[in-house]
Amino acid sequence: MDHKHWQVEKQPAWLVAAIKKTISSLPGGYAEAAEWLGVTEDALFNRLRSNGDQIFPMGWAMVLQQASGTKHIADAVSRQSNSVNVPLVDLEEVDNEDINQKLIETFEQLSRYSERFREAVKDGVMDKQEFEELKEEAYLASVKLQEHLNLGKLIHGEPEELNAPGCSPERSFAINFRHGEKSA
Repeated sequence: MDHKHWQVEKQPAWLVAAIKKTISSLPGGYAEAAEWLGVTEDALFNRLRSNGDQIFPMGWAMVLQQASGTKHIADAVSRQSNSVNVPLVDLEEVDNEDINQKLIETFEQLSRYSERFREAVKDGVMDKQEFEELKEEAYLASVKLQEHLNLGKLIHGEPEELNAPGCSPERSFAINFRHGEKSA
């Protein structure tokens, strides 16, 4: 069995890049990541080498993503799956102002995308790097727009019909929240 081929299939470069980006976003970088996981920095490096025979455990990646407060790994998996990762929100901390702020953030992201697009095509050719950068900007705009839509639905949407024993409207936090009761 070709070990290089096995390594590429089991741990693709896009996943390694997302894990490295997540580690780099920690204030202490690799040293802090090793501390979070209770391993040595060498253990991290060994599992992230492109020609190595060790795999970086997904559980470790999720711990580091949580510690970093980023979504680099989730976003990378979403992109690879042709989907968009839309972070959930804490309903207790959401109001109309948050919904409006998310829409402003969407417009700001669309503006960044538009500016980058104009720069990319002003010479008449969009190269591979420009295309990849535009894909990132477009992805971020999609996420912001979906977040706005989901916030609007959570706060102002009609309650969904529940058909499960023990899930009465009194027990549904989302329904109670929409009716002004903020405690579950």
